[in-house]
Amino acid sequence: MPDLILHARTVPTVFDLLGHDENDMTAALGWGLARNSALLHAFVGRLAAGSDVPDSLVVELQTHDEADRGFTDIELRCPELHVIVEAKRGWSLPSVAQLRRYEARFAAAGAKEQRFVVLTQNGAEQIVRRRLGTWSPPDPIDVVVLGWSDILGLTELAARRGSSVERHLAHELASYLRGVADMRDTSSNKVWVVALTRRAWEGWPADLTPVAEVEQHRLYHYPSAGSYVKVVPNYIGFRHDGRLQSVHHVDGYEIVDTPHGHVPGAPALGWDVPAFLLRLGPPMRPDHLVRTGNLYGPAHNWADLDLLLTSATVREAVDATKVRCPD
Repeated sequence: MPDLILHARTVPTVFDLLGHDENDMTAALGWGLARNSALLHAFVGRLAAGSDVPDSLVVELQTHDEADRGFTDIELRCPELHVIVEAKRGWSLPSVAQLRRYEARFAAAGAKEQRFVVLTQNGAEQIVRRRLGTWSPPDPIDVVVLGWSDILGLTELAARRGSSVERHLAHELASYLRGVADMRDTSSNKVWVVALTRRAWEGWPADLTPVAEVEQHRLYHYPSAGSYVKVVPNYIGFRHDGRLQSVHHVDGYEIVDTPHGHVPGAPALGWDVPAFLLRLGPPMRPDHLVRTGNLYGPAHNWADLDLLLTSATVREAVDATKVRCPD
């Protein structure tokens, strides 16, 4: 089993791995790689198929390099293989300065096989991979983009192998990752209520309106910048024509920089700001008329699911939610 070398920053113990920020998630993964041989083999196999895991392989967390004054999240190092992992809870990319530092660090180690791994928010793998494609690292550095759900899958696989102690550790890590791999609070019953229009976006077919996107294709997209939410909701509700039309569970999402190929019939155009594209579950419709109730324009509001489906107006549900759960 490789040694776990802790550098510079405190790594939580196995009992403290329930935090949800990037450092906690990174520490949990590093701990699992160092303490569970099945997970380590599965991880290395995903990055470099056919590669062995030699006894000399070392797992390092939060390694500080005196030469470039930078930290790496996780490193796997031995003469045969060098892996640098950049772990993100969201989907931001490493800066150009970081990438240059990584190039120098790979060159200094001189391992036969080299992998640069970006762990990113679920749903962002495609756009991160495409945007990293503008970086051309020197051979033999291979770039791998994984979502946190990929790590969860490897951990669940490891939980079926090894000693009882290793299986128990992998089960605990898998349970932890299920709670943090998706940035959404999947236990929340709050509904993000947004307004739709029957007017098509500029450059889109006249019949492919926001209302049509939702009602015909069970899709909804919104910008990842501005006043829109940055964490995808668990439920979303739509209002137009003066009333609440439907509420949907968000079954999944991805981050895209063009609607083309994602929304049927959408034009081949690119966005400067990427968008969240939500895949919606079947509509839940109130059994009575739920008018908007003095909510105007494109304002976005939050309401509890039960209140939204039983109130006389959306405004009434929003106000009752604030009374029930004041911020």
